[in-house]
Amino acid sequence: MNVTSSGRLLLRPGLGLLAAATLTWSGALWAATCNLSFGSLSFGAYVSAQISSSSTATLNCTKPPGPPEDINYTIALSTGAGTYAQRLLNRTALPADTLPYNLYLNALPAVLNTNVWGDGGGTTVRWTGAIRLTGNANVTRTATLVGAIPAGFFPAAGSYQDTIVATLTIN
Repeated sequence: MNVTSSGRLLLRPGLGLLAAATLTWSGALWAATCNLSFGSLSFGAYVSAQISSSSTATLNCTKPPGPPEDINYTIALSTGAGTYAQRLLNRTALPADTLPYNLYLNALPAVLNTNVWGDGGGTTVRWTGAIRLTGNANVTRTATLVGAIPAGFFPAAGSYQDTIVATLTIN
């Protein structure tokens, strides 16, 4: 049995905010409850030079006393605006403009737009793992969400944002 839960992350580098998204899962066949959350990601001001920032993604699973439970999880991120090859931040006011960026799992790659945190298709990666819950358990796993805007763009001044959907699948 697979259980999937989704939540939205609003990325606003002009404002320096990645709103925390909390996804809660509780399966009928399991007593465990899992929560997924993301910390703030702040790019600050972009002045045409490559800029990156990181925050922590946290998966916390708890269960009451009882038999052991094995949780196999997969966390995927949507494309938002654009594609996995190049996500786009959209200016929140007129005139319309975009700024390319991407999101990565655990580390900024040497070559941008490779090893992108996505849905596992093509060359994208997903955060996967397993947790064994025994007794009265509370287990936390963390990963790093890294965002990067490449150098060489000259967008109009203002705030830019994108919405990313995080999907947690447990089986």
